[in-house]
Amino acid sequence: MKPKVAFFDFAGCEGDQLQIANLEEDLLSVLGHVEVVSFREVMKEHSNNYDIAFIEGSCTRLSDEDRLKEIRKNA
Repeated sequence: MKPKVAFFDFAGCEGDQLQIANLEEDLLSVLGHVEVVSFREVMKEHSNNYDIAFIEGSCTRLSDEDRLKEIRKNA
């Protein structure tokens, strides 16, 4: 079974996620080994069922801390 991967954005311009999406051919080779279940830049549907979480941006509000802890609990 492929590990499920999710990408999350916090404060920032989402430029990191855009750069990942722009990897095109290289990204396709990685996608053969994982299942992306949440990636706001390129997907409409999202899942909270994931094994690996990538965080982009900074936690700048107290509510961000709670969200980050929830993401970590799920990963």
